[in-house]
Amino acid sequence: MKNALLLTRPCPCGSGQPYSACCRPWHKGQAAETAEQLMRSRYAAYALTLPDYLIATTHPDSPHWETDQGTWRRGLQQFSRETKFVGLTILQATETGDTATVTFSAALTQNGRDASIFEQSLFERVNGRWLYVKAMNNEQ
Repeated sequence: MKNALLLTRPCPCGSGQPYSACCRPWHKGQAAETAEQLMRSRYAAYALTLPDYLIATTHPDSPHWETDQGTWRRGLQQFSRETKFVGLTILQATETGDTATVTFSAALTQNGRDASIFEQSLFERVNGRWLYVKAMNNEQ
């Protein structure tokens, strides 16, 4: 029943669509067509505690990449459990060939305190799939 409710609720990415018609197909393996779609699906994956998706959509050259995926997975799970994902606003998305940037603000709280971020993220398309590379800037 819990899973059925999740499918009909608005997607955590803020699109206004039900989760089942928005980020769920990407979480189930469909490739995001744009870097913005990947950004939205990654935000939703954090909100829904889907660490395997976050790992699978991180570029191996990313400074966030960890070879010990068990430890990485546990860290992502802990971050997701300790964080309330309040909202995502995409400010700009630019694609040039197989490289893209997405500028966004993410409203977050941790332990009742604002933990929101503003970031311009770099993405790269590898073998037809967009991957998160790194934050190009990161301000609170």
